[in-house]
Amino acid sequence: MTDKLIRIHSLSAGYDGRRQIHDISFDVYCDDFIGIIGPNGGGKTTLLRALLGLIPPMSGSVEYFRKGQLVDHLRTGYLPQYSAIDKHFPISVYETVLSGLNSRKFMFRRFDSTQHAMAEHAISRLQLNDVRQRPISALSGGELQRVLLARAVVCSPELLVLDEPDTYIDRHYKHQMYDMIESLAAECAVIMVSHDTEYVNSRVRRVLYVDETLVEENNKGE
Repeated sequence: MTDKLIRIHSLSAGYDGRRQIHDISFDVYCDDFIGIIGPNGGGKTTLLRALLGLIPPMSGSVEYFRKGQLVDHLRTGYLPQYSAIDKHFPISVYETVLSGLNSRKFMFRRFDSTQHAMAEHAISRLQLNDVRQRPISALSGGELQRVLLARAVVCSPELLVLDEPDTYIDRHYKHQMYDMIESLAAECAVIMVSHDTEYVNSRVRRVLYVDETLVEENNKGE
């Protein structure tokens, strides 16, 4: 293992005072490729949101590290569930990818040439040049998922978090997306929730089974 990136200790979290997950502990390392599986309603998305700092822990802690030093946050790319995306929002593919750099600029400032170059690189890498000026409402499910993945990786993240990236896409795009995710996993830590247990069990390096708590962890090694 390389350096520790995140420490999750005795984490409990939920919404409106109701716990969705409880007493979860595990570490994430810089070279991790983690697959999270479990039943619907078992708290997988809640775990991701707590890990990202989008909801506060009810108890326990989430700590971030860089080169062995405790830090406040990490450069993180996040691809939420497909159902959480407003597919009719009037924005182009290029603008969507560029929006992944909003945290890298001051409010009301324009994106600079370096940031535009980063967006161009992400679009090229995810093979989106042919649709770069299309509105996202005109995209297929597979194309939209690639756009959202490009938005998640445009900032060169230390951690990439994917919540069911393979949902609502056909078999061709699913295998294409898996290839892209595996390529990205060579560059940063990846945590992916998926219902495709066959893929998770055969390709990721660690598997976590979550059903309100961490039921089982399988470290598969290299």
